[in-house]
Amino acid sequence: MDLNEEQREAVTHGEGAQLVLAGAGSGKTRVITHRVAWLVREVGIDPSAIVAVTFTNKAAGEMRERVERLLALRPLPTFVGTFHRFSLVLLRRWGDRVGVRPGFAIFDADDQLALVKKALAAENMAESSFRPRAVLGTISAAKNRLLGPAEYEREASNFFERKVADVYRAYQQALVKSSAVDFDDMLRLSVKLLDGNPDLLARLRDRVHYLLVDEFQDTNHAQMRLVHQIVGSSGNLTAVGDEDQGIYRWRGADLDNVLEFDSYFPGATVRKLERNYRSTQNILSASGALVAHNERRRPKQLWTDVGAGAPIELYRARDDQDEARWVVSSLDDLRDEYPLSEMGILVRTNAQTRAFEEALLRREIPYVLVGGTRFYERAEIKDLIAYLRVVRNPRDNYSLLRILNRPPRGIGKGTRQQLETAAAEFGGSLWEALRQTDFSSFPARSAKALERFRDLVQGLRQAGEELPLPALLDRLLAESRYARQFEGDDPESQARLENIEEFLTAAQEYTEEAAARGEEDDTTAFLDHVALVADIDTWEAARGVSLMTLHAAKGLEFAVVVVGGLEEGVLPHFNAGASQDDLEEERRLLYVGMTRAKERLLLTTCRRRRVAGRYQDQIESPFVAEIPAEALTVSQSPELFADRKTAGVYRFFDRDVSHIPTLAPEALAGPPGTVQRGSRVRHPTLGEGVVLEVEGGTTTGKLTVYFDLVGKRRLAARYANLELL
Repeated sequence: MDLNEEQREAVTHGEGAQLVLAGAGSGKTRVITHRVAWLVREVGIDPSAIVAVTFTNKAAGEMRERVERLLALRPLPTFVGTFHRFSLVLLRRWGDRVGVRPGFAIFDADDQLALVKKALAAENMAESSFRPRAVLGTISAAKNRLLGPAEYEREASNFFERKVADVYRAYQQALVKSSAVDFDDMLRLSVKLLDGNPDLLARLRDRVHYLLVDEFQDTNHAQMRLVHQIVGSSGNLTAVGDEDQGIYRWRGADLDNVLEFDSYFPGATVRKLERNYRSTQNILSASGALVAHNERRRPKQLWTDVGAGAPIELYRARDDQDEARWVVSSLDDLRDEYPLSEMGILVRTNAQTRAFEEALLRREIPYVLVGGTRFYERAEIKDLIAYLRVVRNPRDNYSLLRILNRPPRGIGKGTRQQLETAAAEFGGSLWEALRQTDFSSFPARSAKALERFRDLVQGLRQAGEELPLPALLDRLLAESRYARQFEGDDPESQARLENIEEFLTAAQEYTEEAAARGEEDDTTAFLDHVALVADIDTWEAARGVSLMTLHAAKGLEFAVVVVGGLEEGVLPHFNAGASQDDLEEERRLLYVGMTRAKERLLLTTCRRRRVAGRYQDQIESPFVAEIPAEALTVSQSPELFADRKTAGVYRFFDRDVSHIPTLAPEALAGPPGTVQRGSRVRHPTLGEGVVLEVEGGTTTGKLTVYFDLVGKRRLAARYANLELL
């Protein structure tokens, strides 16, 4: 076997449980596949007595192919698949024991969301108050904790949770009536099946002699229970993972499954794979020093024999446009050394891709957006574009139909068909039908909704004649209340809101560029610009630079990696929360991004960034200071300090600062001199301001501060560096 000593020990482990802490790029999949082959060839284990589980069908397929090659055995009798596929096998055969009918359907995300919406309606709960995605996320989290509707209701401790309990009950009843399960049920019901049927559990344990689990740091409570059921406390389990790459806590992944492995499986052997086969030593040392600041981890020291490699480049950009230009220029310069397919740009949020996409297009560099939809093709962006098209040309039936019930305003399919029938009298123009039709033949609720929509469009058309594009978009969002549908706390809603803000930024930038060229601000011209950007997207057909979020990059590797946006509020993300666990997960996310790089790693941070079209001063991410200075080569934009005011902050020409909030300081617990709500403070770059909120303590939590010149900012207290005035 072509294995190093660490890998060989893990592969040839005997009886009992072992945890293999596999650092980034250390060959963890190789360990799993070779262990299966070793068990079959050297120990004589029946291949059908081995089960290997991972988290994606793609990973499972690759694992199966590698084992088949090693054993020269096809088809492979060993089960190699995901947790959900393993659960599916159990439920298809014995699901009737937990109330699941044979031939049950599996509802996907869209099916689940539709069911939640029906449940909300049945409970007379408005979607504006109980966002369907947020409710579905809460139900999913409950199922991952193995809580059915009754158990969740008993735990409900506040108004929201009690209302969600009602929806959960109705949602689950609807699943049963449809003879269906969702993905969370597949795990929950499998655990319930094995818990309630000792005979079946005994048969399963007699059948499965060895269990191997990949990406163990991503397992949730339900998956851990399933693992424990299969092997027992002293069974033959090989769990391979790396808590430093645990970035799915928001999905329910429980890092304690790795950190407390010894207590779950007493007497377990813990091994480390520390030799890295991917990255240079500079990249390993820098990323290792970063993640070493996390407290919830098992220490590892990754090393390689490929040499130190090039220094890591850190570029301090003036703004996000400067950041994108520098990144694309740097990648262009490296094209002689590396193919474009070996280059990756990684960002924290989907909204950040827009500036990079446009910079790549301007430079005519092909790119591929991985794991996401191109910016101008995202549903919420296409909705806003459709609004603008209707404002400019209300006879655009396609665009008008798209926005007729976006956001939901009570105009259903039947009403739309009735409107289309009425439009036939006006040459097929839906807009003329809206303007001239007497809605008395329509249901009263639908008629009122159509009248409000007509008035909205008429008002926006008038505003479009008077306002510049950015102001028109502000008016559009305010009067349509479009963004309110994405006010939930779930990651998808947050991503959509960030995309909307980025669209406002795109409009503001286009307006400024048009003014610099001496052209008038013109919404039609902006729509043409957007259409042309979308047309050039045929570049995707050619394999080029990969552009993706950090979450999507897990498991990938590139010769050249860029991690953009190392700023407070971006990475770590402002929505991550105030707890130490949240901060550590954000640090792990950066660690994952850095360790995707094989030879060259480029990091960027912006001094200011446009948010919803307006410049906002940025604070460098605290993570930058945790990377050893000797590992970095630092450069910065020559324009970085070009327009700073004497006080040390950027000019904000478009911000009204006439109403600065004032608060009377509260007598909070704490020694004199601590920052409190209402404290007047000074930041070294943002200037003076007043503390609006203190969350989680003045040293470990978050501070919300309204700065006189740059507005409201949310800061990590331990890194805020505020001076009390």
